[in-house]
Amino acid sequence: MARGSLLALVALGMGCSGSQPDVAGGPDAGGTDASSDASAETTVTADWSLSLDPGASAGKVNAALLGHYDLSGALFRYDQVPGLAKVLAPVGFSEWRVGVGRWEAATLLLPTLTDGTACAAAALPPQAFATGKTDLQLITDRDWFTDDGLPVTEAMTLNDGRYSLAYVRSVLDAAAALGAKPYVGIDTMPRALAINRTPSRTLAAWPEACNWTWTNAVSNAPPADSAVFAAATVGMVKRIVEGSGSEPGRAASYWEIWNEAELAYAWNPSFDNAMRDKFFQMAIASLIRLDAYRKASSNTAAKALHFGLGSFAYAITAVGVIRAFDAAPAPQISVDFVSFHSYDNDPMKIVADIRQVTDARKKSAHYQNVELALTEWGPSLVTTVDPTTMDGPLLVSTVIALGATAGLDRAHHTFFYDYYAGIPWGLVDHDLKPQPLYHAYELLNAVVAGGSDRLAPRGFETGELDAGMGAVLATRDAAGKVRVLVINRGSGARTVQIDLKGTKPVPTRVLTFDVPGVAARPSPNSLPVTVPPRAMVLVEL
Repeated sequence: MARGSLLALVALGMGCSGSQPDVAGGPDAGGTDASSDASAETTVTADWSLSLDPGASAGKVNAALLGHYDLSGALFRYDQVPGLAKVLAPVGFSEWRVGVGRWEAATLLLPTLTDGTACAAAALPPQAFATGKTDLQLITDRDWFTDDGLPVTEAMTLNDGRYSLAYVRSVLDAAAALGAKPYVGIDTMPRALAINRTPSRTLAAWPEACNWTWTNAVSNAPPADSAVFAAATVGMVKRIVEGSGSEPGRAASYWEIWNEAELAYAWNPSFDNAMRDKFFQMAIASLIRLDAYRKASSNTAAKALHFGLGSFAYAITAVGVIRAFDAAPAPQISVDFVSFHSYDNDPMKIVADIRQVTDARKKSAHYQNVELALTEWGPSLVTTVDPTTMDGPLLVSTVIALGATAGLDRAHHTFFYDYYAGIPWGLVDHDLKPQPLYHAYELLNAVVAGGSDRLAPRGFETGELDAGMGAVLATRDAAGKVRVLVINRGSGARTVQIDLKGTKPVPTRVLTFDVPGVAARPSPNSLPVTVPPRAMVLVEL
């Protein structure tokens, strides 16, 4: 999640409380009851005229677009937070990106660095600090493969006793309790497998080392042996999915290799000048071994697994990887998805990142079916948008609407719950009070959830309106219900006319979200629909 210098990877050739509207309900939710096949002809000229063919699917809209990423909060057992699962249900919390290790940012803090440099006391609650711990003890607590001080061989990776999986199992259980499918990052290096065994956490290596205790040149180091790490990775995934000892298997279908390997905090560059190559040696070796395990297994859950890489910090890295893998000699590397990140206060810059990756996939000879996942995204983490305004809802809805149209498969917004009071990014705050962003996800859930088919408005196939100041996402669910979400980021109101294959049906429901602290309100069930300035409107037909 941090930002730094991009490695030369391309050189490879590469929320307000109160009653919520039932956004999935019927016409009795508000407005005038009307039959969906009724026709109301009008001669009014609309700003945006959307012509849809309900019988022409432009592809499925994946509910995983409504996923979320959580960095540190997974440490706090969200499944034990009273009421959190209930409050999240209306927003379609489909997928939760978690990790087998622990990425502690502003949690598990230590008073000094390994060179003795004092860390300024952060203004955080007591649970943010690792009281009585050392760097080495935190590494031991974090590791999913145990250390006996000796070099690890592949034979040792067959030993159940070498795996320490209580943490990742607890995270998967927390996801299940919240109703989300886990998307798991293999994102930290156990000390037993690392090229370096001595913790070194300094400001020279990472300027924010006081706030990120796992940036210790062990947990973020390359493996001593890529083949051994790959074998251990297979052993870990197999034991999680199929179960081991007295533990049953857990549902976890998506597994990605690493996180933001372009950046020094995540893939420490201090060991030699070939760190880029070491990352890909590790990642490719792991993908090959994981694919072989999947193909050879008779376990149903194992056969349904998906493997990918690398939660890259930049979209251009994902583009370079697709091109490099595409140009590699046969046989092609088996990769099911490629993932990347994008943060900006301008939603169209995030959309531009999505489009350059989807364009690279489209032009690929061998990876046109690879899934694309935006595994971290949102407003800038440095100069973030004001969470009490419509800025966040308009940003998020624009990205998801246009990302779905571009062909994005999964999206994990950062974050969904303010695990400390005052964190500005969650859908709900620390007291479970819905934030403005929450109400945007309510409307998005109505349009996206349930395996709906996307409908492409004629003349607006990209979903853009007013050069991106507006956006539209139209879907048809399995029962034939058409829903149209229209976003207006502009300072003036816009009118919208909707045509369904030659008819202008009377909406069964219209919901308008334009007041940040209040859930979407019913509006008149008639066409054309008015979208106020800086607003979202859901039209059901």
